[in-house]
Amino acid sequence: MIIAPKDDPIITGVEPRVFKAPLALVWKCFSEREYIARWWGPKSLGDLLVREFDFRVGGKWRFDHVLKRGPVVPFHGTYRAIEPMTRIVNTFGVEGMFDGTEVEEESLFEAQGETTLYRQIMRFDDFATRDGMLASGMETGALESMAQLDAVLADLKALAQ
Repeated sequence: MIIAPKDDPIITGVEPRVFKAPLALVWKCFSEREYIARWWGPKSLGDLLVREFDFRVGGKWRFDHVLKRGPVVPFHGTYRAIEPMTRIVNTFGVEGMFDGTEVEEESLFEAQGETTLYRQIMRFDDFATRDGMLASGMETGALESMAQLDAVLADLKALAQ
């Protein structure tokens, strides 16, 4: 579940998410192309093609969500900051939706023994863009993506044992 404060054009999680996996595995899933492709974007709607994934400051990313019933939805951005095992800041855009708007997305990671605390903040230039993103169904997609990430992490943990 996400929240959108009335006084700030941001979107955050209602509560931080705790993954039942060590930080190194969670980081791997965010920083390596093969794992991103397994969890990012709701699989119930279609497949994800990772077109570009240059995981470094200044590097670009582009993921095409090939919908089962409809067009391809291209997502893209640039990595602004990467602090290994701690923080990723990137821009986030959706072609054909909110064109010309650059959303900043910050992902924060914190090791807690054999689990990992994850927090995300999306910063928008204005309320209209933020509210449009909310209306697009992003919450449902984000929740499904996190469930898919849980499954990938469970697989990685099982392989490590």
